[in-house]
Amino acid sequence: MFVPTKDQQSRLLSSALSLLTTLNNGIEDMLGRGSKGIIFNTGVEEGKYLGKNMPKTESVETAIEEVNQAFECVWNVEIFKEKDKDDFMFEDALGNPSLKIVVRECPIRQAVLSHGMKQGGPICHLTNGNLCGMIGEITDRKTGMEIEHTGPNSCLKRVYFRS
Repeated sequence: MFVPTKDQQSRLLSSALSLLTTLNNGIEDMLGRGSKGIIFNTGVEEGKYLGKNMPKTESVETAIEEVNQAFECVWNVEIFKEKDKDDFMFEDALGNPSLKIVVRECPIRQAVLSHGMKQGGPICHLTNGNLCGMIGEITDRKTGMEIEHTGPNSCLKRVYFRS
């Protein structure tokens, strides 16, 4: 079995990030606005696969804790609660139960920033899909996500649940 050295790991990681950003540009050029949906759906399927063996719960808080623990140093997600609110859950404009999350560590953000790309493009929807797939698999709920704000240190996203 091949076990890379630290130097090889750095090169492998750099190559993987470069491939992700290249795919981002190519998909957006070929498919235009539809690329975000395709990337999101791909991420959902991968997220479901990753969440299959995680402990099941109805609690969104516990589901996010499971993702953080299972993928330590890859994902760091926390629930965002507005100061003037008693609860982090709210009903969005479409009547869906929703909450906001802050994504602090994200492999896609690292890829985008390391290659000087604008955040919020199609590849960022891979993050949305991946997290939705895992959270949905853990909680057994249909989950969607929208980007509300992107930044170099964290992103704010709205998670909603569908019946």
